[in-house]
Amino acid sequence: MSYTDKAYLCAACNIHDEMQALINKFFVKHLDLTSEDAHMLHQKYYKEYGLAIEGLTRHHKIDPLAFNYEVDDALPLDNILKPDPKLRKLLENLDTTKVKPWLLTNAYVNHAKRVVKLLGIEDLFEGVTYCDYGTLPLVCKPSQDMYAKAEKEAGAPSTDQCYFVGMSPSTA
Repeated sequence: MSYTDKAYLCAACNIHDEMQALINKFFVKHLDLTSEDAHMLHQKYYKEYGLAIEGLTRHHKIDPLAFNYEVDDALPLDNILKPDPKLRKLLENLDTTKVKPWLLTNAYVNHAKRVVKLLGIEDLFEGVTYCDYGTLPLVCKPSQDMYAKAEKEAGAPSTDQCYFVGMSPSTA
């Protein structure tokens, strides 16, 4: 593993840790829970639905956009993410006559745009499929509906020709 790879994984872990802290804070504040209970409920919702906000909207009528404001938008990404020339080069080398680079995220659209801008790769994707926090019920990974949504929005001719490549510090 190169220094750049380690730095990228370290940044991803920092973002993950920051996000976990903000989610925990949100649960404590809005559900009046102890930190321990907030953590347990967060993990339960993440395992059941793929997103903590899905459980919050289903069971507590929490506004997903309020969650986005206090969690994703509150992440200090400007202090963590920097342009990544190695990642940019990798993406630039894709033969876009054969593949269509497309983003798929469980985050809200502004978070996705913020991340790729900070990484300096926003111009290398043809579009983004995101979890629309403005529309309930939420559609997110790992639901097959989210993948179907991405395939449709990307204009994929068939699911046989789609490849999803991703990385999350919790599964790396």
